[in-house]
Amino acid sequence: MYNKSVVILANQVGPPVRGVQCFGRDQFIDLVWEKLSLGHVLLTAPRRFGKTSIMYKLVDEPRWEYQALIADLEYLREPADLITLFTELLMRNPVTSRCLKGVSFLSGRLWSRFRESVEEVELHKLRFKLRDELRPHWRESGDELFDRLAGCGHTIVFLLDEFPMMIDGMTRRDGGVEDARAVLRWLRAVRQRPECQNIRFLIGGSVGIGAILRKLGEVSSINDFESLKLEPFSRPTALRFLAGLAEGQQTDLSLACQRKMLDLVGLPIPYFLQVLFSEVRKVHLQAGTAITTRLIERVYHERLLGVECKTYFDHYYGRIRDYYARDLERAIKRMLREVAVMTEVSREAFYQIYRKEAGASATAEQFNDVAAELENDFYVRPSTDGKHYTFACKILRDWWLRYYGMEYGD
Repeated sequence: MYNKSVVILANQVGPPVRGVQCFGRDQFIDLVWEKLSLGHVLLTAPRRFGKTSIMYKLVDEPRWEYQALIADLEYLREPADLITLFTELLMRNPVTSRCLKGVSFLSGRLWSRFRESVEEVELHKLRFKLRDELRPHWRESGDELFDRLAGCGHTIVFLLDEFPMMIDGMTRRDGGVEDARAVLRWLRAVRQRPECQNIRFLIGGSVGIGAILRKLGEVSSINDFESLKLEPFSRPTALRFLAGLAEGQQTDLSLACQRKMLDLVGLPIPYFLQVLFSEVRKVHLQAGTAITTRLIERVYHERLLGVECKTYFDHYYGRIRDYYARDLERAIKRMLREVAVMTEVSREAFYQIYRKEAGASATAEQFNDVAAELENDFYVRPSTDGKHYTFACKILRDWWLRYYGMEYGD
């Protein structure tokens, strides 16, 4: 039966959500706008926490007539790609496009084609053409863009998703390390220009940016950003979220069943709750059985932690291989296996595992950096006194034990 006190939610597992579907984040969005009114924001959270949905909420419901422009930077691999993207974003916004008319690197014909093109194939060709033209003088062209924006009479907010992956991707190309450093330094110079005080940047990503910047020696390049961390739901919010999913799918889900789901998942992360709800509902519909706490427990162990749902979690294991050197990869996998098996590991034991796997040259400072990255990327969390580590989330620990509890990262 329809309950007017419950928000009706679609169970969209995976893709970003918009509108009322971006549930339970109103206070956080208020905080983001408050910080953007004052400066630049670094939005941190692991993958599937809802960062992109937050960004879309800022675009869909802008405040104070700010012009919010969103872009995914994951596949950009050189500085000219970034300037091309900035140009396209500005050209396709009716307010900012007027500021770009007459820029030296954008002919009248190209300017018109960018504004009028709706076919993705045509846009792809335009991007390639502009990028090739910008490549020899991307800094100068970028400076010209922001010169125009400085006098446009509006506050422009660039919402740049997967910024760390862009920087990391640049470093993996031949000559890309210097490109990455150049982009970081140029963006900082833009932000520091007195005439660009109407420009705001919000950057976010599912990969921790700290390790990437330390490797480049560029930690100071983003020290003018204020960090905001997107946390899991509170338990009351998570219960309302599950009630909304049940209402939206016309599914009977008792309060006892909702609580059971929260107990199984651990920290109430929306994505994991959606996956569990989806799997429970599939069994409910296919078998024609009522949803009970016993059914939820069985689905959790047999399906959610089973092979058919393994792809929902593989990122957490695979990214260690993708973003850490081989010696660090072995050390981190061994550390995580140990904390999964033992439930809780002392900081000293964590350090000794790291030293054994990373080699005799491993230092306490390097360990501190690795431990901080594992915290930022939502693998582990320290105890309140900082002397022990546990897995950050029960469901992730259960999954790790299921698939990697017997190996040491080989």
